[in-house]
Amino acid sequence: MNYTFKKDFYSYLSITCAIVLLIAIFPFDSFYYKFLRVFVFLGALVMAYHSYKTPFRLLTFVLIAYLFNPIFPIYLFQKLIWVPVDIISGLLFLMATVQIKKKKPFIPYSRKKSPKSYGRDRKF
Repeated sequence: MNYTFKKDFYSYLSITCAIVLLIAIFPFDSFYYKFLRVFVFLGALVMAYHSYKTPFRLLTFVLIAYLFNPIFPIYLFQKLIWVPVDIISGLLFLMATVQIKKKKPFIPYSRKKSPKSYGRDRKF
């Protein structure tokens, strides 16, 4: 399998959300954590909207949006509990940026068409 980076708006948004979440491990003022809640909430909603065709990815981003929602915040009261949540959420955002390309299987004796074929070369 070949892993490639998708170069679109959603990938860059997901990388910035992951960076913001991984920076949140360090101690900051309460302003940063309010910004983190708003930014990650909006990023998770956009990513959930983008991945509506894959149910697992949709469910994970809806769960992240629920955890980080600024309207009805969930308080875990200790930084020690939030650190694994931030790391796992950041990794999930990073996983959304990678696309898996499958290689075609090798068939040793497959019939290949000639590069040029003309109508007069057909066999009846």
